Amino acid sequence: MTDAHSPSDDRCPDVYFTRGYGSADAKAEGATWRMTHCDDDVLAPFLERRIDEQWTDGISPYGYAGIHVGPSCGRHDLEKMWPQLVDCWRAAGLVSLFFRFSPLDTRSAEFASTLPGLNFSWQGENVVVPVDQGADAVWKQLDGRARTAIRKAERVGLTAEVRYADPADLGPGSSFRRLYEQTMTRIGSDPRYFFTNAYYQALRDGLGKNLLVAEVRDEVGAPIASALVMRHLGLAHYHLAGSAAEAGRRGANNLLVWSILRWSAENDCRRVHLGGGISARADDSLLMFKRSFGGTRAPFWTASLVVDEDAYELLVQTAATRSGRPASTLRASGWFPAYRST
Repeated sequence: MTDAHSPSDDRCPDVYFTRGYGSADAKAEGATWRMTHCDDDVLAPFLERRIDEQWTDGISPYGYAGIHVGPSCGRHDLEKMWPQLVDCWRAAGLVSLFFRFSPLDTRSAEFASTLPGLNFSWQGENVVVPVDQGADAVWKQLDGRARTAIRKAERVGLTAEVRYADPADLGPGSSFRRLYEQTMTRIGSDPRYFFTNAYYQALRDGLGKNLLVAEVRDEVGAPIASALVMRHLGLAHYHLAGSAAEAGRRGANNLLVWSILRWSAENDCRRVHLGGGISARADDSLLMFKRSFGGTRAPFWTASLVVDEDAYELLVQTAATRSGRPASTLRASGWFPAYRST
């Protein structure tokens, strides 16, 4: 583990590989950010989580990182490096690793898919919108229903802006925090999607001017929809978003996403990653909403790796005894690692 000598953030392929983002997510997870790398040829950031005094496991930072294979590294090169990487993780006391691969980097996922021990699972599609031809070109690729909703929002007096995030935007009670947390409560999200003050402060400290806030206001100037946007080189990511309960009917969410696409097109971004749906279903309502903004659909893959098989089995048996369930039930739960199944 050589995170002390990991590539600087501006040499990373995307925001999810940067120390700034990873350290913020580590605060949210109560973990430690790590980066395993072979120069810039292979990068594998993860959050190291304590299991007990002896062992730890790892998971990609929230979002999309996985294992990045640089352009100068071929499939055969990766295959030669792989045993050394696994040995490194085993020597560090890691029992297992869970990777979330980037839909923006299908080459890396393809190369890694044949590595021994990595078990891949398709998690659905993500929407990626190219914006390098300008805002007019982006507007033309929107579905008719999306353009209609945006025009409706503007006609009733809604306005939108994208600005650099400052501390007031991320503090308790801020418009973004209020709208995001109300939305998470309304849809019954898992508690882990309610982030702490320390997370937001670390995110801003880590990303600086690469963290932006998009906001839609109603006709009297009250915020009714808001999102955090992360920029890295020519990429922009739609990170966290929320809106008032009635905002969708007024086209506020459409106007919010359009403002992000337009800003990105006007500020030298190449692509905007809108992410996927709540589920992997093709008719997922959130995915269909994002698809209405055009662009392409890219596969989202995850992969699991058991680094230390003996330790893994022992932990599964211990968890089974503690929970009063058979070890086979934990293994069949679909949760990885099985010893963290609840």
